[in-house]
Amino acid sequence: MILKSNCGMGADTFNVLIDGLFKSEMIEDALNLYDEMTQRRILPTKITYTVVISGMCRAKRTHDAHRMFELMKTRGCQPDSATYNALLDGFCKCGQIDEAFKLFKSFRDDGYNVGIRGFGCLIDGLIKAKRISGAEKLFQQVLDAGLVPDIILYTIMMRGLTELGRMEDATNMLRDMIGKGLLDEARSLELEISQHNQFPNSCTYTILICGLCRNGLLGEAQEIFNGMEKLNCSPSVVTFNALIDGLCKAAKVDEARLMLHKMEIGRNPSLFLRLSQGTDRVLDSASLHKKVETLVESGLIHKAYKLLIQLADSGVVPNIKTYNTLINGMCKDGQVDRALKVFEELKHKGHFPDSVTYATLIEGLQRVDREGDAYKLFKHMNENGCKPSASVYKTLMTWSCRRRKTSVAFGLWLEYLRSLAGREGEALKSTEKYFEKGDFEMAVRSLLEMDMKLVDFDSGPYNIWLVGLCQSNRVDVAIRTFSVLEEFNVVVSAPGCVKLIEALCSEGNLGKAVDVFLYTIERGYKLMPRVCNGLLQRLLGSKERAVVAFELLDKMKSVGYDLNSCVHHNTRFLIRHRYNERKSENVLSAAR
Repeated sequence: MILKSNCGMGADTFNVLIDGLFKSEMIEDALNLYDEMTQRRILPTKITYTVVISGMCRAKRTHDAHRMFELMKTRGCQPDSATYNALLDGFCKCGQIDEAFKLFKSFRDDGYNVGIRGFGCLIDGLIKAKRISGAEKLFQQVLDAGLVPDIILYTIMMRGLTELGRMEDATNMLRDMIGKGLLDEARSLELEISQHNQFPNSCTYTILICGLCRNGLLGEAQEIFNGMEKLNCSPSVVTFNALIDGLCKAAKVDEARLMLHKMEIGRNPSLFLRLSQGTDRVLDSASLHKKVETLVESGLIHKAYKLLIQLADSGVVPNIKTYNTLINGMCKDGQVDRALKVFEELKHKGHFPDSVTYATLIEGLQRVDREGDAYKLFKHMNENGCKPSASVYKTLMTWSCRRRKTSVAFGLWLEYLRSLAGREGEALKSTEKYFEKGDFEMAVRSLLEMDMKLVDFDSGPYNIWLVGLCQSNRVDVAIRTFSVLEEFNVVVSAPGCVKLIEALCSEGNLGKAVDVFLYTIERGYKLMPRVCNGLLQRLLGSKERAVVAFELLDKMKSVGYDLNSCVHHNTRFLIRHRYNERKSENVLSAAR
């Protein structure tokens, strides 16, 4: 409307509109508006070029952005730091690190010093490309050049170090950063939030805590978490989630639950002063802590929780991910009833369970042999408008197969497929007919002919069925299914191959077992020694098949199996026996 009204629009107006279109991912519209701007003989400014370059980089059209950069210079418009950094950052974020370094060199040749932010872009790109040694060298160049790394650059480096499990180096870098007083300057960096998604100092601690928890260094993670308060650095939901997840994985479920309570009430001690319990008054944070500790030690976790939530009028509110972490920890610890209580609790607080919540609880119920309750929860999930994901169906299928209910597992997947839009109705009906007749092989073939046309093909259900058939001792059907999957180039998982090898060995079908083992070698799987020795011992048990065992050993060695650690004592005895037997036969043959 503005364009049609012939209002006197200047470059500033066009800049705002072009920037808005790029940010809305309307790339062609933004470029058309840029063309219209030039057609109206409105000269693009430095800001115009920077907006277009930045927008094209976000759209991963880095080479077009570079051409615009060169056009800008030829038209006599001198780039500024924002332009240089936008282009450099764009190449780095698209993973074009080598091209970014060429740009970096050309910028320096032009006399432009990229500064700490430019180095930060390159180091971030190197870390994301898993080139940590290059990132460390460049970071050292920053120090050698006399530049002072800012909190963002420190955070980038610490993220890379923690991802590699180099927690000591990351912690030392944090100490170095604190020693330089950079955390005191963090609050002046609020303008960086849009590019780093969270406040830098909180982000720094969160990266370290996540890394420490991931590497099993829970004590160190808790120490850093507690130290955040001393520096007036508030933990985010992500920080709490990382620590709760770490506690759950360390089987410290009660501590994880208390961390959830702490998250809900916030970290402000003045809140505690508002609570009193009759004559047993809570006067400060220490007395509250003592009371909660006493309740927890007495096993009154829920009462402790109720005491805490009376003060939940501020602080970081747990999200569904936090609850899912806690529920997962409880289920793995066998505390399914407590997990179900938390499930009810989160609903009362206005949270909506997602597919992960239901999948975790269904898995937990199945683990403690409460199949009926698991299916009730599955039904509840549908009734409450939470559409079960493929992972929920696959969880139910896996447990059905473990209980030798392969037909139930197949039916569950058909139910899931019927719930999806765009699936071929006639093809599904055809599959169902084969399945009803008991022709499992044709049912799988029919389903594959339909599924292989889809972009989102999932091999998971086929591997679950294969394992289920082996567990149900339907080995003939399992090997035919394996052949069909091979025919359609569907990757059979390592667990599927293991189950099939073991089932074939049990039936004495060693030829097929060897074929499947060779398939695992082609796929690059390394099977457990138990499986390898089971097959080798059966082959070596027969003089005629011993030669196949020796060939298999040569093949295993050629693909990197460590035979010294892999081959068991009993297998070695059989190998020596068959080797000496062959040696004796060769001597006798030579004597004749």
